[in-house]
Amino acid sequence: MDSIIRQKTDEVELLIVDGDSKDTTLEIIKKNNDYVDFYISEKDNGLYDAWNKGIKHAKGNWIVFLGSDDILLEGTIRKQLDYLKTHKTDDLDIISAKAWVVDEAGNVLKSMGAPYSWCIFRVRMDISHGSTMHNRHLFEDVGLFDVNFRICGDYELLLRKKLNSAFIDDFFIQMQDGGMSTTLKARRESYLARKKNKSISPIINYILSIRERWGYIIKHKLS
Repeated sequence: MDSIIRQKTDEVELLIVDGDSKDTTLEIIKKNNDYVDFYISEKDNGLYDAWNKGIKHAKGNWIVFLGSDDILLEGTIRKQLDYLKTHKTDDLDIISAKAWVVDEAGNVLKSMGAPYSWCIFRVRMDISHGSTMHNRHLFEDVGLFDVNFRICGDYELLLRKKLNSAFIDDFFIQMQDGGMSTTLKARRESYLARKKNKSISPIINYILSIRERWGYIIKHKLS
């Protein structure tokens, strides 16, 4: 929240969707109430249910999703607004950028995020979703997130069509390494997302799934 509030302008709204937390989340939100345009705290059906609620309450034309441990890098909002003001973006579905992946101490481990390419994206998620701006019309075209996906719902949604995209070659967020997106369950969900949207042939999808599974097992045995 601090990383957003420091940069927030009147052109930006901050929406917080909380899953009925029992910690100090609500206290923090209320303490910063002057900067929060909307918040809700209630039980939900996972991350993508929460994001769907955010979409329904958002008033702006471009939407960004940040997780609770993501940090918006200094100057990001200004760069995003400058891009929207100086480029033709009405026909774009997404505008992506890059992210730094760090450990718990904040040490940079790697970078992630590449320009969107359907040839690559239909096989694997290679954009930085937290660094991506989504045009509201994308959700009007393809619908909301599928809450049956618990980890890869963002990938599944973006697989529903070949996207019109742009790329900003800059770093917009800092995110911690690990989490559910690096697990075997995530690889299983990626397989199901490709299967649901028929982004590649069933045989190739199956072979790719086996390869990803064994790659994960070998990597973790070696480490």
